[in-house]
Amino acid sequence: MAEDICNRISKAVKSTACPKSGGINRNCWVFQRDQFSGAETKSGTTGALSGFTLNGTEKGIRAVGRPKKGNGSHKSTTNENGSMEVEQTLIQQYSYKDQKGLEALEEFLAAGSKVVFQELASGDIRVYFKEFGNETSTGEDGTGTAQTDDNNVMKTTLTGKEPKFPMFFEVPVTGGETQLAASRAYLDALVVLPA
Repeated sequence: MAEDICNRISKAVKSTACPKSGGINRNCWVFQRDQFSGAETKSGTTGALSGFTLNGTEKGIRAVGRPKKGNGSHKSTTNENGSMEVEQTLIQQYSYKDQKGLEALEEFLAAGSKVVFQELASGDIRVYFKEFGNETSTGEDGTGTAQTDDNNVMKTTLTGKEPKFPMFFEVPVTGGETQLAASRAYLDALVVLPA
């Protein structure tokens, strides 16, 4: 059954592409714009952001959302003078167990100018709202109506207008570690990890 195998050419000279993972993954690292000191580095090979510093002892947070239950979208508008504005939107879902978890999400939504390093299901990390921080945050909360529905899940939507599309984040890799593992470790060192 050659037609059931993806990425294979059939006798009719056609192929079916294997599905690729999409959407956003669980981990995101969140900072506020005023925490950055301004010093940053970029990869000489790929041009991706490869390092940055925070003011003094400042720390961000790592938020752990529901896997593949969100997305990012980016829409650009170029004016006649050539300047570009990109509306970035990042949607993530977070589970919470109790009042403390709900209050943490409320604090997250109320915080201004968030810069988010979002892990994608593809294994890449993209930086949202890097120049100005996000402008608006919304949350949708509800309870399940059927037995299989998830209770205590909040859908958050962050939006902001930036001069560019979300850039990639790739720290230098050493030893046998993967790009994703190296980038995760770098970001984990700059945040307060969830309990």
